[in-house]
Amino acid sequence: MRVRADQLDGQLRNGLRSSYLIAGSEPLLAIEAADALRQAARNSGATDRLVFDVGSGFDWDEWRIDVRSLGLFAQTRLIEVRFSNLKITQGAAEAIGEFARDPGLDILLVTLPEWNKTLERQDWVQAIDATGVVVSIPPMNRDDFLPWLQRRAARHKVQLTHDAMEELNARAEGNLLAADQELAKLALLTSGQVVDVLTLVDLVADHARYDVQTLWEAVLRGDPERVRHILHALRAEGEEPAGLLWYPIGQMQTLMMASAMQGNLSNFWPTRGVFGSRMALYQRALDRPWAQLFREARIVDGAAKGREAGDSWVLMERWLLRAAIPTQAERFAA
Repeated sequence: MRVRADQLDGQLRNGLRSSYLIAGSEPLLAIEAADALRQAARNSGATDRLVFDVGSGFDWDEWRIDVRSLGLFAQTRLIEVRFSNLKITQGAAEAIGEFARDPGLDILLVTLPEWNKTLERQDWVQAIDATGVVVSIPPMNRDDFLPWLQRRAARHKVQLTHDAMEELNARAEGNLLAADQELAKLALLTSGQVVDVLTLVDLVADHARYDVQTLWEAVLRGDPERVRHILHALRAEGEEPAGLLWYPIGQMQTLMMASAMQGNLSNFWPTRGVFGSRMALYQRALDRPWAQLFREARIVDGAAKGREAGDSWVLMERWLLRAAIPTQAERFAA
């Protein structure tokens, strides 16, 4: 069974299943989903909990022994297997698949820090899907963040004016965990009073997640104002152009390779670390003049390293703004 994170509570009210997989790159939603399952397991009488953090050299044969060993009085246990990355070894896949198919009295919870389409095809995931519940949590789209923020404010019983809501949206920059923490703080500090934008600015720290990946996403989306905004924030945080260039240059190489290929690129993108909704972003931007922009990167790099004349920040901004210009076909599709 597949459910979204916001559907899990309803599923749990209808009865616990024998195995759960919670996978996604939104930490807050993944944490809350796992907590909901733990509470439901306790309510059902599963008071014992075994937790296994999977790292390098994890012994899956020993894990089999541990989870199959029952005490004098057999009772339902919650068995958690927590992965810190997507490196699922053959031994891990076999052991989890075996347990999912024959869990006995216990409930299995597997957590992963990310979800991608490749996981869907793996046997152990299909085993959980067949007998239990798979909760996949994709990264939240920018367009979905403000509605989520409004629902979360209502949940915390925080009343924000329209301007205050827009300000919190801009400051949180898609960081669900930071936004939720700020709303929890506002709930304590404002005691149900309506929060205007000036009050919010006084009380809320700036948790914008500005990094080179979000900068590049703004380039691909053809959003020049956001490109400028992120660049200025990165500069204020003490970043240097020389340390930021590597990522856009590498992504331009990926786009150049894709442009030279023919046919369906759906199998190519994952080999370059491009998954999920990001594949569509790259696909739409494929016809921009990446080869020319790649050659221009030499000038920016030279200025950043003191080998070329010019202000490296100015050159980098102009370079990325040119990269953010969508083609006519992109504008038409939008």
